[in-house]
Amino acid sequence: MRLADRVNRIQSSRTVSISNTVLRLRHEGNHVVSFGAGEPDFDTPNFIKKAAIEAIQNGKTKYTQVMGIPELREAVVNKFKQDNQLDYNIDQIVVTTGGKQALFNAVLSICQEGDEVIIPSPYWVSYPEQVRLAGAKPVFIETKPENGFKMKPEDLERAITSKTRLLIFNSPNNPSGVVYDRDTLEKIADVLSGTSMFVLTDEIYEKIVFDGRTHVSLASFPAIKERVVVVNGVSKAYAMTGWRIGFAAGPKEIISAMIKIQGHSTSNPNTIAQWASVEALNHTSGDIQFMVSEFKKRRDYVHQRLSTIPGIQSLKSEGTFYSFPKISDYFGKSYKSYKIANSFDFCQFLLEEEKVALVPGGAFGMDDFVRISFATSLEEIQEGMDRIERGVTKLYSH
Repeated sequence: MRLADRVNRIQSSRTVSISNTVLRLRHEGNHVVSFGAGEPDFDTPNFIKKAAIEAIQNGKTKYTQVMGIPELREAVVNKFKQDNQLDYNIDQIVVTTGGKQALFNAVLSICQEGDEVIIPSPYWVSYPEQVRLAGAKPVFIETKPENGFKMKPEDLERAITSKTRLLIFNSPNNPSGVVYDRDTLEKIADVLSGTSMFVLTDEIYEKIVFDGRTHVSLASFPAIKERVVVVNGVSKAYAMTGWRIGFAAGPKEIISAMIKIQGHSTSNPNTIAQWASVEALNHTSGDIQFMVSEFKKRRDYVHQRLSTIPGIQSLKSEGTFYSFPKISDYFGKSYKSYKIANSFDFCQFLLEEEKVALVPGGAFGMDDFVRISFATSLEEIQEGMDRIERGVTKLYSH
């Protein structure tokens, strides 16, 4: 059977084998500690649930405008004004079925065959595949832990060619947990201001930052704002992953193109979830502060435990709910029938031998690392860290 070439340009998730093993082990009755979750373990706040129930009871269950209800787009305009000091009109906003659709619609609107798209690594797994689906070529800039996983402005400048169309940027970063400071962002903006390229900035983890850090949007630099598309949503900050509401703000021409694409794919996002999101964005809630405080406690514990395990080096995460430790000291090690050649082997070993699931760094473009999500209870984290330490001790002693 002949399939379209675009399907052959992209890879299936390289973490599928890990996920399949988790399911098999659990089906067999094993207690698997999973550090793979990309979503808060907290429940959606009750005031948001109540708004969804009221929307259903009031008959707000029909199709809406493709770009989202005016009430939600106005709430997004106000959110950008209050949180980021960014001014947008309502016609510069589109609401999407999750942040992923906003990213993909933007890539499809901006990029085509022959274009190059710069992506700092480590990167979220879908960025390069979305670029390839658009027919463009991803160009990676590898960051270094000694630089705090931050892209250096001079590396960005060297990567730009006559074919460069777009930079995909993510801060706070999944999977590294880095939060870019204003000074570094200003230098990156200076490099971008001398080009005609666009920027797609993914800010979905904006509110999950630690130790007094403040998120700064690349769109806040006037010299490049008119070429920046900002993507955000309610999934992480409000524990609303399953509600599937994202949004984007940017130049009217790009937002209009994104709406056109959405009109021929999904049409409007879920109507009930839109009304719930209005409530989420319009009301300050202590739930966010509580959640971030709990994540910080977990971050501190994970970092402390990792720092005591031989052969593992880890930076303290500055935001998100991920840690990204280096585990390449274990490459070349073996135990029983397990031979560790890369991050996938390392994760498969820990999953099968100790029943603890991590995400291989190779899935994020940096094979020397693994991602640990601490979006689970502290009790589960303690058990999982015990299992990791027990497992790597077996490797370290052979």
